[in-house]
Amino acid sequence: MSPYVVMRKRIAFLFLCVAVFLLVLVIRLAYVQLGQGAGLSKIADDTHFRGVPVAPKRGNIEDRQGNVLAMSVSSETIYAVPAEVRQSGRTKEIAADLAQLLGKTESEIEERISKRSILEYVQKRVTPEIAAQVRARKYPGIGTTEDSQRYYPNGSLAAHLIGFAGIDNQGLEGIELTRNQEMNGIPGSILREFAANGIELPEAEHQYLAPQQGNTVRLTIDKNIQAFAERELQKIMSGQGVNMEGQVPKSASILVMDPSSGEMLAIATLPSFDPNHYQEYDPGVRRNIAVQNGYEPGSTFKIITLAAALEEKEINVDSHFFDKGFYSVLGKNVRCWKAGGHGDQTFRQVAENSCNPGFVEMGQRLGMDKFYKYLQDFGFGQKTGIEMSGEALGILANKKKATALDLATMSIGQTNNVTAIQLLTAVAAVANGGTLLKPQLVREIVDSNGQVVTPFKKEEVRKVISKETSNLECEILEGVVTNGTGRRAFLPGYRVAGKTGTAQKVVNGGYVQGEYIASFVSFAPANSPRLAILAVIDGVPFYGGVVAAPPVQAVMLDSLKYLGLKPDPAAPLTPSKPLPGLEFPPVKKAAVIPSVLGLSLEEAQKILNQVGFKLETEGQGEVVLDQIPHGDARVEEGSTVLLYLGQEAGQTAAANWWQEEDEDIEAIKALPGRIPLSN
Repeated sequence: MSPYVVMRKRIAFLFLCVAVFLLVLVIRLAYVQLGQGAGLSKIADDTHFRGVPVAPKRGNIEDRQGNVLAMSVSSETIYAVPAEVRQSGRTKEIAADLAQLLGKTESEIEERISKRSILEYVQKRVTPEIAAQVRARKYPGIGTTEDSQRYYPNGSLAAHLIGFAGIDNQGLEGIELTRNQEMNGIPGSILREFAANGIELPEAEHQYLAPQQGNTVRLTIDKNIQAFAERELQKIMSGQGVNMEGQVPKSASILVMDPSSGEMLAIATLPSFDPNHYQEYDPGVRRNIAVQNGYEPGSTFKIITLAAALEEKEINVDSHFFDKGFYSVLGKNVRCWKAGGHGDQTFRQVAENSCNPGFVEMGQRLGMDKFYKYLQDFGFGQKTGIEMSGEALGILANKKKATALDLATMSIGQTNNVTAIQLLTAVAAVANGGTLLKPQLVREIVDSNGQVVTPFKKEEVRKVISKETSNLECEILEGVVTNGTGRRAFLPGYRVAGKTGTAQKVVNGGYVQGEYIASFVSFAPANSPRLAILAVIDGVPFYGGVVAAPPVQAVMLDSLKYLGLKPDPAAPLTPSKPLPGLEFPPVKKAAVIPSVLGLSLEEAQKILNQVGFKLETEGQGEVVLDQIPHGDARVEEGSTVLLYLGQEAGQTAAANWWQEEDEDIEAIKALPGRIPLSN
């Protein structure tokens, strides 16, 4: 082959390679320009344009009427662009001036504004005056941006329910936490164009992306009913409440629910805190004890025992039961609060008198399997699902290990541990026709345009008792207020149902003598309930009907009037014929019981009578081996002290049941094992 032909082939091959290379280059250029152009352009903009975030306004929290409970107010934040500050060579000068202006150390400010980062916040939530001074100085790399902070216009009102948001507007507790995502909104930014060295370009382009405000959370809570409840709690916690006689409990709660829908109208707890200054309070004060703490309910739980016995037709309310003063189970006596018992009575009267032996009989007739079925059906030992973090489960006795004696104590509200929200939800099921409802706190979510995004929906959990059983029990519980132990909650012209409860406090697995958890649960009107209210008062020497019924009565009356419910012409204006000793007896002052352990019966009787106490005895002998309540316990003047007698000091006396004449205290259980016994 001639050299000329070889040369031509080589030139052709070279041109072919160049053509292929150019073709690939064109294809690649087209791909980058057309296929990746938008993305690369965005990357370039992100590199050259740096944004200063503009916080959105967090959505409001409102009550069911639209009253603002939490809102965001405008504030300003000082920021720094460290690269620009360093480039100016004035880092120390700027740090010294800002430190004096903001009340911080110079080293702290200098470290922050000279960091190797794109953007640093120097100080959040500064006053408008300080922000204006910073802008006037026109320091390179230092600027201000719009911010917001949370404000609670009603102070501590509903604080445990609302919760609070932190310095970055993130919900930390309460509804602020559980609905944080809906209220947060979408941040905006101020975009500024920078060179590769981090310095803002002269005559640079600025862009403003507006933030989107968060949604408003409208609660089921009614601000006025919440205020009624907190007003009564303030009286109780100051020792000025009805029948408090200066006694100050450790804590107290009042919960109000619409039993027909499960909507919570109030959850009030004291001690409380101001969410505007939440950092100043002990974390324990911020605990929502109505949802997160359990307690032994005492006689208020008898509502559940009665419902189960009626539903299973284990009792007929008009059939008779003879109360001889105690009920024997496995050789142990569960005593009635009334010395000698109530004698012959119907089961309707058993409920009105809060007769312990009568309710023990109901539990024994039900048996363990049926009793536990209703415990579970009514929601005990499980969360209600209320929209609050940290809800407690409550504690149920192990069914496999439970005895007939455990069944007896559970039937009258002892042994098991419940939360206030569990008990009110269960009682609401009895009141509303027999349907257990999920307690609701959020009525609806509303966007910034006023449109409802998420509406409230009533959630039925399960049917627990029939409508017929519900109607009958509502009638019986109305009799408790009209004829029985709940008279202090009676409202002239309104049909009110209710039940008292008093349980001795459990601390470290044992019972504290002379200190009780007093409670009262009520609903009205009894024939068509609009409100169900529970009050729980922890750490008082008096009983549920004495200290817990009056605040419930006050909240119920004000709330019924506020809701526009007029008195029923057919409702009684005065209680029915009173039972002996229950005609609104005057509450006596607190008194300290002296210890008479080791003394003879004659000496003990003399000492107790001198200070105004009555006494009853248990056992044989002349020496006092034990006493209930124990020495130094604070109780009402004129209360009854139960003395255990024996022949020799040092014997172990069994705990027993004791109750002053005009109220139904549930249990005095002093021995290890926490079971109320008597030999």
